[in-house]
Parts: sequence; structure tokens; C-alpha cells
Amino acid sequence: MGRRSLTDRLTGTPVLRRLDRRAFLRGAGGAAAVGCAGSSRKGRESGTQPETGEPWIDPAGSCGPGTPTAGGDPSAAGACPFPADPFGLGVASGDPLHDRVVLWTRLVVDPTDVAASPDDAADVVWELAADPDFESILQEGLVVARAEGAHAVHVDVDGLESETEYWFRFRCGSFESPVGRARTLPCPDALPEVVRLGFATCQNWLSGFYASHRSLAEAQLDLVVFLGDYIYEAGDVGAVRDHGAPECTDLEGYRNRHGLYRSDPDLQAAHASAPWVAIWDDHEVDNNAAGAATDDAAFAERRRVAYQAWYEHMPVRQAPAEDGGLRIHRHLDLGTLARLVLLDGRQHRDLQPCDDVIGSACDEVSEDRTLLGAEQEAWLETTLAGQSADWVLVANPVVMLPIDLGGVFLNPDQWDGYPTARARFLESVAAHASGRTVLFTGDIHAAGAGVVPAAPADYESAPAIAELVVPPTSSRVTLELAGSVGPLLATQAHIEWWDWTVNGWTEAVVRPEGIEAIYWLVDDVTDPASEVRAARRWQVTPGALRPVDLDA
Repeated sequence: MGRRSLTDRLTGTPVLRRLDRRAFLRGAGGAAAVGCAGSSRKGRESGTQPETGEPWIDPAGSCGPGTPTAGGDPSAAGACPFPADPFGLGVASGDPLHDRVVLWTRLVVDPTDVAASPDDAADVVWELAADPDFESILQEGLVVARAEGAHAVHVDVDGLESETEYWFRFRCGSFESPVGRARTLPCPDALPEVVRLGFATCQNWLSGFYASHRSLAEAQLDLVVFLGDYIYEAGDVGAVRDHGAPECTDLEGYRNRHGLYRSDPDLQAAHASAPWVAIWDDHEVDNNAAGAATDDAAFAERRRVAYQAWYEHMPVRQAPAEDGGLRIHRHLDLGTLARLVLLDGRQHRDLQPCDDVIGSACDEVSEDRTLLGAEQEAWLETTLAGQSADWVLVANPVVMLPIDLGGVFLNPDQWDGYPTARARFLESVAAHASGRTVLFTGDIHAAGAGVVPAAPADYESAPAIAELVVPPTSSRVTLELAGSVGPLLATQAHIEWWDWTVNGWTEAVVRPEGIEAIYWLVDDVTDPASEVRAARRWQVTPGALRPVDLDA
């Protein structure tokens, strides 16, 4: 992503880019719809070209950096209550905006034993620098990590320049954390020519190692989007690695499980390499977990503590509410290039139809059910309506394209189990983002590329949305029917590719004229040093939407 220099921003030196009138109006509309949060906004540099009369526009946008974070005094930090280096879970950044980013760490004695940490609070100093050697420290402050929050640290650093790299670290007493790389987003009205995103999902510790995350870290992306199943809640013994503890049901269990996963060096490297935005799916709580209204008190408490542990281990801005609910549906704007919409497909959904049994469809499927919940559906309508970006990218937790094989094979946990809700989703896209909406989907432990037909029951109907199914980081499919269903899916008119045997991650290179999706696949998920190759490449273009195999 290109950007203007700080000198140019401060002096008002214009960097001009020729646009046609339609592009100019589209960019101006996006800026008006979204706004700019900086407290010291500059006006947009404008004017017309003498030879054509067409408008000029600054491609870096018009937002300013706002006011720096008001942090505590680092010189007031007390002694560290941890007896040894407490930064064994690494560092992370996340939920970036054009002028701010969340910095995260969690202090531990033992990653898998939260009870071993001291009861005392810890004074933690944070530093943000313009260079990885910290020769130019731009901001610093003091934050208190408390035992009741598992000594997790969330620092929302404000007053930053847009489209800019930063480096950060933490200190507790004489102990110093690893260094992380953060990056801010473009101004909402900026015109970036390209953005590189990484999508990852489904990292079951039991099933394999994280060579995929090592590859993702090496890519030095603008942003990483995690689609859910960050942990798996199940018991201890696995095919490749062991959890070493029984199924998670209480706060200590979920904290220790997150700590185990976070102890992996390749996952730590991926978090340190770029800012993350994350949603959850089911295994952050329990397999196929659904909704809140019908839960008994015991499961409601289990979900509450699971979400609390998730928050404590994620670089996210929104903290849990008093009732334990945690809003994770939100959107980010990558300038006028793309609006990234992040969905919550678990917390607000109705129970799955057909007793949540994979097989033939039942009468309940035709009932009006919601997967997102009424409030989130209304938010989605507003979010889609309030943009004019080149692309709408949706972080989608479960598969939307139909794979019911004419009702013979139905997975009621996917959007197939909620067809009336899917119809409402498609109506919103048709009204506000037609021809430019792409889903990036996790959950299903497969890799694939296809489209959601405008009439989902008619696989040959016109494409409504492109869907790119992101391979699992390490999870493996265990469904016995997968071996026979997989080849059938690959022959469907709306599916270009489907593979239930791979692991890896997906890189999305987003430009106004198209999205290139690169599938980085792991040779051997049982080998932590496995090679990871750019094995498949697909192109999605606006209007057409159907993914095209670039290696065919």
C-alpha cells in the first residue's frame, strides 16, 4: 500500500492522481459514509486538471493522525512480580484503524497453568517505535496487568499515521518481550492500489503443527484475518500432539488451552508479523455451539468464560459486556478499495434444524431461522448500504455456497441449514454490493473456490457472491462421508475446486481490477519444518465473480 510521506502530510504538498469522474464520486461517497475519526483532520486537496477539467484527488486520503494515547508514566513502574521472563506467549497487534491499533501481550509463569502466576498486579511498560531497533520511540506508557484478567494487556494506541509500519514491545521490570510489527490502515477516503491480506482458520493442536503460520509470518502482510476455531476444546490425546488436559468447561481450562496454543513459536511469529482481526466459530466454546436464548444456565456460564478467555488472548478492542456477551461483528475499511465485514455466526443464531444431524434435509430447514440474529442482520444491511468500495470482503465463519447435493447431503450447521437467512443475506448484497462481494470462509476443514448462486437451489443460476474456502491451518476432516462427497462437490456447476485433504492459508492480493487468491499449502502437517508452497492461484474479477484458475 503506497502512502504519502509525513513531510508531505505536514506541509500540505499534494500528491495528485488522475481519476475519472465516476471514480472520484465513488471515493467521495465512501468518505462521506464512513467519516474519519482523527481529531486533526485535514481538508482534501482538490482542484481540476486544466487540460480536461476532471478532478484531482490525493490518493493518500484526507485523514489526520488524531491525538496520541494518554499512557501512564513508565518511570513510575514498580518491580515485576513474576520470578522469570513472563513473555512466554509473545506479542500481537490487532483491530487496526487508520490512526490506531491494539497492542497485546499476556504475562505468564507457565502457559498451561494460569494458577501458577502471582496474584499481584504487574506494571507493564509499552513502547511504540518507528523502527525495529527502537532508535526512534514515538509513544510509550504504563499499563497494569491484573490477575483477575489473567495478566492480559490490551493497549489501544492512538495518534498514528495511516498506512504506516510501527514496531512495539513490552517490559516488566528487567524482562523485555519480543518485538512485534504493527501497521495502520489507509484513510477511509484513500485510494490504495493494492492490499495484501492473509486468511487463516482451524488450528487444531491435536491434528498437526503450524508450518502454515511460519509461512504466513514470512509473508509480512498488511493484515491477517482469522476466521475461527483458534482453539479446540476437546480432550487431551491427538494424532500428532496432545492437549495434555481434559475438555475445557471452565475459565481456568479455557485460559490454559489458549495458553498452550499461544506457546507455539510459529503461531507467535504469525501474530508478531502483522496486525490480526479475528472472529470465532464453534470450538472456541464447544462443537457446533449455537445461540444464547435456549441455553441452560450451566452452558451459558461455560460460553461466558470461554468468551472471556478468548478476549484475554486476542488483540481486540471490544471487551466483554457485564452479561458476558462480546460483540465481534464489525467492519474495517481499507480505503475505498475494500470494506472488510466480519461476521459472528455463533453467538446469535437459532439452533440448527434436523437435530443438527448431517444427512437428508428435514422439514425444519424451510422454517424462518436466523444464523446471524436479527440485530446483526440489521447491522449488516446498514454496513453494506453505507459503502461504495471497489470490493466487499466478508469474513464468513461457515460455508454459504450450497453443498446439499439436492437435499441428499445437508450439513445443518452451515448456511444450508438456514436458507431463509441466506436469502436475506443475498438480497442485501444484491441491493448494495452486487458483483463485488467475496466471502472468505473457514470451519469446514477444506479448501475450495466457487460462487453462491443467486438462486441457491439452482446451481447454474447467475453468481451472486464469490466464495473462497480457506484451508485449515492444521485441522483434518474426520467426516466419514467426505471421501465420497468431495469428488461430487467438485463436479457441481457452482464449485470450481474442492479439496478436503490440504492444510495451509490463503493470501488475497486485492486490487480494484481483481483479487488474486493464492493458496499456500503445507506438504506435511505432521512436520513442523514442512515446506509450504504457493500451490493454487485463483482470480476473481468484479462483475463476473466466478473464480478463474490462473494455473490452468
